[in-house]
Amino acid sequence: MKTAVNTALKSGLHAAREDVIAARKCKNINDPIDTYVVDYVAMVFSKLFIMLHIIPNAITMLSMACGVSGGILLCMKPLYLNLIGLGLVILAAVFDACDGQVARMTKHFSRLGRMLDGLSDATGYFTLYLACVIRLLPRSPFARAGWWYAFVILLGLADYLLYIRQCQLPDYFKNLHMYMLDDSIHTDLTRAKDVKAEAQAAKKGSFDHFSLWCYYLYTITQEKRAPQTQKLLDAIEQKGKTPALCDAFYEKSKVYVLLTNLLTFNLRTIVLMIGIFLHLELIGMLFVIVVLEPIRWILLRKYENLSRSLLPMLR
Repeated sequence: MKTAVNTALKSGLHAAREDVIAARKCKNINDPIDTYVVDYVAMVFSKLFIMLHIIPNAITMLSMACGVSGGILLCMKPLYLNLIGLGLVILAAVFDACDGQVARMTKHFSRLGRMLDGLSDATGYFTLYLACVIRLLPRSPFARAGWWYAFVILLGLADYLLYIRQCQLPDYFKNLHMYMLDDSIHTDLTRAKDVKAEAQAAKKGSFDHFSLWCYYLYTITQEKRAPQTQKLLDAIEQKGKTPALCDAFYEKSKVYVLLTNLLTFNLRTIVLMIGIFLHLELIGMLFVIVVLEPIRWILLRKYENLSRSLLPMLR
């Protein structure tokens, strides 16, 4: 009996592992916490969502609701509300993984879904940084000084703007990594000029017209920050990818892409949560500027130098 239970358990765990691996965008680019924890928890919910015929965009909206609600509860004083808020923030992260899993498992991809995913993260982090500001304002020897209020508010605004800047590049370079690795992998790497052409062709005043122009602004911002990478992609459009080029890119990118995980959800959120619950919100907020921004700069320089070094292979 015990042997049969152990065999069934091992079989179930193996099947769960296979499901999680099959639903991933690409191997070896995920954050370790996502790889070994979040993805497995998310798969339980993903199968339930598929069974209930809930589309990925609806899951993204659910993630947004959890993230915003969690941030609001973290603004408040009672510890039990803060703990509920923490739970909702974690649930938002799980559902954020779910929408991608369900999209890949059901082949239900959409540009709107990609935009909603970014909006979900942006609204969630807005409330988290707002929580830090609200909690930090009254708790300081300088709490009654006008300059302290101005400093904390400006720091919160700077953190949020840097968050947007820091999360654009990991998203872009992960998609670039997948594009160079394997054409069979679904990637959201889209050139701004192609999005612009679609926007111009869409019916004016329609939702597609509006959403495409919003997406164009997002993609053009990403591209302007990586001009050498754009030159490489322009050359690939003219000459085509070669195995030698892809191998040379992957050899460096497989290391660089690991840096992208430092700029996304887990590390940033863990530091913010520790800061909130230990009443060290200022450290959590300064972490964005002192640690994450230099990482963003290093990541950009690494990929730009890589693209520059590969350009001669296409001439």
